[in-house]
Amino acid sequence: MLNKKDAQSIIEKLTSYVSHYATVNIGSGSQGTTRFANSEISQNVTTSDTNVSLTVYEGKKEATCATNVLTEEGLKQLAKDAQELLKYVPEGEYEAFTMSKEPVDERPPTGELATAFDAAARAAYIKEGVSYVKEGFTASGALVLTQQAIAVGDSLGAFRYAQYDQVTFNTVVTHQDGTDGAGECTSYTVVPDVIGEFKKAQATASAAMGAVSPELGAHTVVLSPLAFADLVGFMGFMLGADAIEDGSSFAIEKLGQKMFGDNFTVTDNVNCPCTRPVFFDYEGTPRQSVAMVDKGVVSSFLYDNKLAAKHKAPNTGHAVTNKGRGGYAINLQVEGGSQTLEEIIASTKKGIFINEFHYTNFVNPRTLQLTGLTRNGTFLIEDGKITTPISTVRFTESLLDAFNSITAISSDRTLTAGYMGASLVPGARIDNFHFTSKP
Repeated sequence: MLNKKDAQSIIEKLTSYVSHYATVNIGSGSQGTTRFANSEISQNVTTSDTNVSLTVYEGKKEATCATNVLTEEGLKQLAKDAQELLKYVPEGEYEAFTMSKEPVDERPPTGELATAFDAAARAAYIKEGVSYVKEGFTASGALVLTQQAIAVGDSLGAFRYAQYDQVTFNTVVTHQDGTDGAGECTSYTVVPDVIGEFKKAQATASAAMGAVSPELGAHTVVLSPLAFADLVGFMGFMLGADAIEDGSSFAIEKLGQKMFGDNFTVTDNVNCPCTRPVFFDYEGTPRQSVAMVDKGVVSSFLYDNKLAAKHKAPNTGHAVTNKGRGGYAINLQVEGGSQTLEEIIASTKKGIFINEFHYTNFVNPRTLQLTGLTRNGTFLIEDGKITTPISTVRFTESLLDAFNSITAISSDRTLTAGYMGASLVPGARIDNFHFTSKP
């Protein structure tokens, strides 16, 4: 993994080889992965790579090339290739946006996760975890340590660098008759409770035996943070400016309008201490903390340079490429409520607890209609208690309806792994949630 000094040296050297304005993006890191199946470790590997992407500009033309050959010859070839490509690309809509030099925070890792989850430690965690798996059950999953450095800079001297460690873990404990339970966790800061997730998965799998087929139709459901995060992520994706631009978003011409319940507030909070500590985007713009939904009101879209200019909106610093594809939330969080998840379950006379969704996809993004399956722990709630397990069922639901039917949100929130980052999300109770078919 490149340190800050070496990353800056590469950017300065590479930009000196080109005669045009240029920007550079570097991703450098390693990933230690320990996978297990049938309660035995099946793979324990570490991979590492550094990728350097160079974009050169001339007027409204731009060309991008990339390499992982970091020798002087490799960098010179990258510069030559990008400038040669620039001759043949058509003009776009915009000239280059010069990179911001505004200072941004840095929060380097403490090293605690790297020490606690090296190859030997990962194997030891899995060995201990599978010791809690009962006879007739097996465990599978993965424990991953990611160490990542990101650097961006340009030919005018702008430079930014971030480094972080992340641990992700997931397991599914399965009985020989097919019933199962799951546990997962992620962290950028503190050592997560991997053994606790093993125990949770085993307890859920044991409780799930003897599942009955559920009734189709509308139900009150209580969603775990993991299940709720799945739904919220789809909504958040449709608040990127690219979804507004291509006409797929539910929020087109709805900025400032109330579309969800008063108790639903979603932000992309770059300063959240437990989420991904990168304070700039792919284009080097400082990331802004943005209230995407404020007490049910759609209050902001997420922008990159190009779409902010096109829509005459402030750039929020949410670019995930330099191709004008809008923005995406990687520090997403949902405001919590006043009850714990246990208290929400206890106050639910009749409902269904859903631990996790699977194969969730859009049916119609313009109405936020989704479909997917329940899995890894779905149970009836009767008189405030989780009781009978129910088998897998398909849901089909519009989030415009669901997020207007939230009757409780938990005060306790869980960090869940997501696309390019993580989300801090509570559990929630939703009325009139529709089960539509049985697999």
